[in-house]
Amino acid sequence: MSNLSTSLDSAGQALGVYQQALNVVQNNITNANTPGYASQSLNLTAQPFDLVSGLAGGVAATGLDSARDEYAEEEVRRQLSSLGTYEAQAQATGAVGAYFDPSGNTGVPADLNQLFQSFSAWSLNPNDLSSQQQVLASAGNLASSVQALSASLLQADQNTQTQISDTVQQVNNLTAQIQQLNIQQGQDPQSNPGLDAQMHNALQQLSELVDFSQIKQSDGSVTVVLSGGTPLVIGDKQYALSTAVAVPAGSVNPQAPPTSQILDSSGKDVTSQITGGKLSGYLDTHNNVLASILGDGQQAGSFNQFVKNLADTVNGILTSGTVSVAAGAANGLKLFTYNNADPTLAASTFAVNSSITPATLAPVDAAGNSNGNALKLASLANSTTNGGINGQTFTQFLAGISQFVGSANATATTNQQSQQQIVTQTESLRDQTSAVSLDQQAIQLEQYQKSYEAVAKLINVINSLMQTTIDMVQ
Repeated sequence: MSNLSTSLDSAGQALGVYQQALNVVQNNITNANTPGYASQSLNLTAQPFDLVSGLAGGVAATGLDSARDEYAEEEVRRQLSSLGTYEAQAQATGAVGAYFDPSGNTGVPADLNQLFQSFSAWSLNPNDLSSQQQVLASAGNLASSVQALSASLLQADQNTQTQISDTVQQVNNLTAQIQQLNIQQGQDPQSNPGLDAQMHNALQQLSELVDFSQIKQSDGSVTVVLSGGTPLVIGDKQYALSTAVAVPAGSVNPQAPPTSQILDSSGKDVTSQITGGKLSGYLDTHNNVLASILGDGQQAGSFNQFVKNLADTVNGILTSGTVSVAAGAANGLKLFTYNNADPTLAASTFAVNSSITPATLAPVDAAGNSNGNALKLASLANSTTNGGINGQTFTQFLAGISQFVGSANATATTNQQSQQQIVTQTESLRDQTSAVSLDQQAIQLEQYQKSYEAVAKLINVINSLMQTTIDMVQ
C-alpha cells in the first residue's frame, strides 16, 4: 500500500512538471515575435528509482534554460552600432549635399560663371554702360547666391546639432529603462524571461545610437559604459549624458560656428569616447564635414576661403587701376565686401560694395591699358596663377566643395548598404540559436501533452489499484 502511495505522489509531481513544461511552450509561442525574447525550455531531470528505499522515480523540473547566446547578442549589437554610424552620416551628409548642384548649372557655380562672362563682355568695350551694369548685376546675383548657400549650410549645421541633442535624449531614455530593469531584477532575482527580453531589446536599441560595453553582474543587473569607460548605468544608478555647443577657448576664430560636445553626468567632455552609433555619425558630420566647409575655431572653412580669395583677387585687380586712361583718373573701387573680423564670417557677409557704380569700375590697369583690368578679371575663369586657390581655378575649387560633400555621402551610403547586409546575416545567425521556432515548439507541445496524458492515465491506474486494495481489506 505504501508503494502505491509513493507511486501516486511521484505521478502527481510529474503531472505538475509537465504542466510547467506546457506553460513554457505556450509562453514561447505567445512571445515568438516579442523583441528581445529568446526561446525558453524547462530543464527536466529523472528522479532515482528504488522502491525498496522508497524512491519512486519520476521527473522533476530544475529551472529554465534560455537559448540565448550572449556572444551572438554582442556581435549583433556591435554590427548595429556600425550601421547606426553609417545611417546617420548618410542622412546628414545627404541633407547638406542637397544644397549643392553637381552640374554647376544653378546656384553659386552658375552665378560665378555668369560673373566671369560679364567680365569678358566688359573687356571688349570697357566704356559701355550696359556692360558695366551687367558686371554689377552679375556681382549682385553671385553675392545673393553665396549668402543664400551660407544660410542654408548654417541651418544644416543647426539641424545636425538638434539631431545630436535628440539622439542623446534617446540614449538617456534607454539607459533610464535599463536602470529600472536592473531595479526590477534586484526585486525578483529568479529567472524572468520577460525582464530578460526587455533588457536585451533595450541594449539592442541603445547599440544603434552609441557604442558601449556591457557587463552582467552576479546579481543579474547590467552595467553599461562608453568605450572610454564613462558609466551610463551601474546597478540602480543612471548617469545621463548631455550636449554642449561652444567654440573652444583659445580658438583663432572666436566667432566661428560652435563645435558639438558630449558631456558626462559630471559635465566632463567625453566626445572622444563616442566611437559608434548614430551619435557618432551626427558628430562626424557636424564637427568634421560641416566644419571643413563653414569653419570652426581653428579653420576658416573651404567656402569662406573661396569667398575671401575671390573677393580679394577681384578687389585687388580693380583697385590697382583707374576708371579711365585720362590723366588723374580716379582709382577703382572694391567690387565686393565682407566682414574680415573673423575668417569664418566671409561667406555669410559677402556683398557688393554699396559705394560702387558703373562709373567707378576700373577697366584700366596700372600700365595704362584701357581694358587691362577687365581682361585680367575675365581670365580668372581659367587662371590658376593670377587667381584661383591652391593651384585650382575658382570654379574648380568651388566644384571641389560639392564633390567633397558628395563623396562623403556616397561613401556613407555605400557603407550603410554593405553594413545592413552584415547586420541581417548576424541577426539570422543569432536567431538560428535563440529565436522561437514554432515548428519545434509544436513538436514539444505534442510530446508534453502525450506525457501529461500518460501520467494522468497512470494516476487513474494507481488510484484504481488502491481502491481495489482497500476493498479487499474491508
